[in-house]
Amino acid sequence: MDIKVLSLQEDPTLKTNEIMNSVWPKFMSQDNYSMKYWASMRRLYPEYQLCLCNNDRLVAYGNSIPIKWSGIVEELPMSWTDTLVQGVENKDIDDVNTLVAVNIAIHSEYQKLGLSQRLLNELKELAVKVGFKNFIVPVRPSFKAEYPITLFDQYIHWKREDGAPFDPWIRTHWKLGAKIIKPIHNAMTVKGTIKEWENWTNMKFPDSGKYVIKGALQPIEIDRDRDCGVYNDPNVWMQYNLN
Repeated sequence: MDIKVLSLQEDPTLKTNEIMNSVWPKFMSQDNYSMKYWASMRRLYPEYQLCLCNNDRLVAYGNSIPIKWSGIVEELPMSWTDTLVQGVENKDIDDVNTLVAVNIAIHSEYQKLGLSQRLLNELKELAVKVGFKNFIVPVRPSFKAEYPITLFDQYIHWKREDGAPFDPWIRTHWKLGAKIIKPIHNAMTVKGTIKEWENWTNMKFPDSGKYVIKGALQPIEIDRDRDCGVYNDPNVWMQYNLN
């Protein structure tokens, strides 16, 4: 493959919706608050949105945003959404020192070809080139949806027999030199009516309680009396060594 790297600053005409819609579960794009800041991130920081193209076809997409972080674990952004808010609302762009990779998406026909590693390395090199002190990622474990009732803090530390992380996406970052520094229990919160959740999931929710749905890393909470469903998506902060 003849893979070329382009930022949205270099080519703002690149269309990324197809990849995003194919990778994200439908319910994950229903938090209007987060999506508002997502759009602002793309507009304000096009140079940090990287695309991989095979000839003229967009095959992978990586989003990142610069923020200011002290390096103290307790002072990390509280959530994936909070990361976007901090980056977008920052009034002093010269004061940022950390690049956060908030999304890596690979076209379904081009997965398992090493493109996620390519994007992460490109973003890491971008952080070094710009002079940032830190490169961090709120990682959404790829296999956690297969174990939705397992406690998140327990799952992210599972190991294979060879000592490598059990989860493939955590393992990818680990192989590239990243380490786990902190779980994010409520990285994004999605709320909707019962009807909306039934539309997003193609399921029925006859009673109040917890339900396992496809693509969710942990059960959603349905409250029929309040006509509301709530899902908190967990991530884990991982940090790369830029030295």
